[in-house]
Amino acid sequence: MIAVYNFISTTIFGDTDFAIKFNAVLFSFLSAWVVFELALTIYKKTNIAFWSAMMLTVMPFFHLGSIFHTTDSSLYFFWILSLYLIWKALESDRLKWWILAGIATVFGILSKNIMVLTLPILGLYLLLTDKKRFFTKGPWLYVLVSCLSLLPILIWNFQNDFVTFKHVGTLGGVEGEKKSLTLIQSLKYMGEYLGGQLGFLSPFFIPILWMSFKKAKLRTDSRTLFLILPTLVVWALFFVMAIFKNVNVNWPAFGMLTLPIVMAHYLDAASEKWKKYTLVSGILTGSLLLILLFPAPFDAIGFKKILKPSKDPLNRLAGYREMGARVDFLKDSLELEDSFVYSDSYHLSSEMAFYVQGNPQTFNINLGRRKNQFDLWPGIDQFENKGLGGIYITREKEIQNVVEMGFDQKVLEEKFYTIYRGDTVKTYIIAVFENLNHIQEVQTNSY
Repeated sequence: MIAVYNFISTTIFGDTDFAIKFNAVLFSFLSAWVVFELALTIYKKTNIAFWSAMMLTVMPFFHLGSIFHTTDSSLYFFWILSLYLIWKALESDRLKWWILAGIATVFGILSKNIMVLTLPILGLYLLLTDKKRFFTKGPWLYVLVSCLSLLPILIWNFQNDFVTFKHVGTLGGVEGEKKSLTLIQSLKYMGEYLGGQLGFLSPFFIPILWMSFKKAKLRTDSRTLFLILPTLVVWALFFVMAIFKNVNVNWPAFGMLTLPIVMAHYLDAASEKWKKYTLVSGILTGSLLLILLFPAPFDAIGFKKILKPSKDPLNRLAGYREMGARVDFLKDSLELEDSFVYSDSYHLSSEMAFYVQGNPQTFNINLGRRKNQFDLWPGIDQFENKGLGGIYITREKEIQNVVEMGFDQKVLEEKFYTIYRGDTVKTYIIAVFENLNHIQEVQTNSY
């Protein structure tokens, strides 16, 4: 669905940075709004709803999906929307709310498959709070509508060798190459997982979260259980995964969306000291986020010593516009009309498809990487022995022989340096080759 969202926004705004980022901003706005509405619907207090939305908007995990349009952006929205509609269905027991919740879940699953967790979470919640309701038609109607999302997924996978399942299996460690695991490595994975989740939530909010969990009466308060259960299930699932492999910090982040409501509910009855602490925590968290997202103005006062440009996660976004302009210059100056752009990195290939003039179809050769979407599309083999040249971009220190041997000759090779916050943070090679013969790519079963 991320391709569909991008298609809609770029159709309206053109192939621009704004068109892509607009989706992330839109989904984050809608997510915060639904969090507000869910808190208001459950606890019937505007101040709880307000502080729920305010705390959410400064939490680091939320900013990841708010600034960068990833699959998490739409997952956040449809996850919290589905929970909101499920609660409305539980309150009213009207079938229309179950159907609407199912439709929201359909879009969520098609946006990111992990959305399917709403189904077992609902089942577990009903078993814990009202076993009789588990067998009523409303929840099962929700499941039936939600499962409609599986039809396009299954049909497409039948047509494409079940690559979605192989990809998820690779991420989960059950597909692809297996690596030996030691106890030390396992403990490291688990430590990184727990630390990453707490940091993603904001260290300043941890005391409030701890007190909220401590005061929560999950056995008697079905409202709080409804909000906490998704977080616990998601965190537990990925914690088990973290025993065996590295878990990216953003993977379980969607499960945190209801936590601000739990915290705001606790603060509603807390002392003024806790409320002041929360306000200060929110200001500190928001301020640190602004510094991390816009560090350049603070480099003048020494921030570069604290967060070096080479260690700044945002440096991975730098330099692509300039790289695209350089490729355009080479194509023009060397008169490379019959040429194609390709790389051994799907990130570079994708960026050049966006930043090179005319948004050309770019290509991603396999020199040992996992399979990706480029492997489902026609590759550079379609240009073999047709007199076409190639513009190759790599971050490797040198060009592999298999790439050079695939062409008649190399016309040009140069270094391209990415400058970020005044420092050189990455070095690439841009090479121009003449007349593609054949590049022997690596065959892999890792997706």
